[in-house]
Amino acid sequence: MKKLAHYLFASLAFTLFIASGSLAEDGSLARNCQGIREQGHLPVGHYVVYHTVKNKTDAATMVYCDEKDGMQSLKEEAGTKQKYVATNCKDLQDQGMTHNGYSIIYPFLDHPESPVLVFCDQTTQGGGWTAINRRDEHYDEPIDFQRTFEEYAAGFGDINFDFYIGNEIVHSLTDATMNELWVDIEDIDGVTGYAHYQFFHVGPRDAHELFEPPYQMVCSFYEGTIGEGLGYHNGMGFTTFDSDNDEDSCNCAEVCGSGWWYKHCATSNLNGLYGDGYFRWWVTKDHKYILSKAQMMVRPLST
Repeated sequence: MKKLAHYLFASLAFTLFIASGSLAEDGSLARNCQGIREQGHLPVGHYVVYHTVKNKTDAATMVYCDEKDGMQSLKEEAGTKQKYVATNCKDLQDQGMTHNGYSIIYPFLDHPESPVLVFCDQTTQGGGWTAINRRDEHYDEPIDFQRTFEEYAAGFGDINFDFYIGNEIVHSLTDATMNELWVDIEDIDGVTGYAHYQFFHVGPRDAHELFEPPYQMVCSFYEGTIGEGLGYHNGMGFTTFDSDNDEDSCNCAEVCGSGWWYKHCATSNLNGLYGDGYFRWWVTKDHKYILSKAQMMVRPLST
């Protein structure tokens, strides 16, 4: 794991204007760069704007607004409104974000200029959570989670609906500093609950140590209402149908229909197929949830 000092240095060394979509004074959402400009957001940069997708009128997307859109360059604005880069939703909370919603973070220490559109939960257990996946079988067009290793590395889906943020981003978020994990579920009978792991880490794609698998997941210190369903997968690498890193004789991703930190194969799988029992949180034979909704979120541990 990278040293915390390295994280702090990287965060402070790269400064830019933090830009995210917001409500105008009349309560409307910005739909384009002109809308951002009319709200008074002046500097060139990446912003969140909103549009209508699948009858959802507030679907978020990320755009880049520059001088031709009426924005001022960073050089012109230097020293007036700069903030340190937000690398996660906890940074955004510390900078004043108090509501649940979409924003932009810069989580990569090795290329900190690269923006990522994220959903931030600023109300659950004190807020500061960055969503890394979301599932809901009630969406009109559910996303196929049977994806390649490269697709899971980069992320896929629609952040407004079903999505997986990507293992490179999860690694960057959890490797920069110690993180915790929050899991919300709802099963097919409407039963809801949560799992909280006080430590959660996803390793790099390329192993630093001998026999360390790609994107190795480590979690510990569970508490919650749905049982310890992730511990079985502790220490496992990430398996997809085209990259087998589990311990089973078969490729578990082919059997279960999605990428996950499989072992022999899975007790819990929050990327699993809807409707066939593989999208589940399974603690014991008599303590299991067949799911219809789930969300995973990470947050830096409080110091």
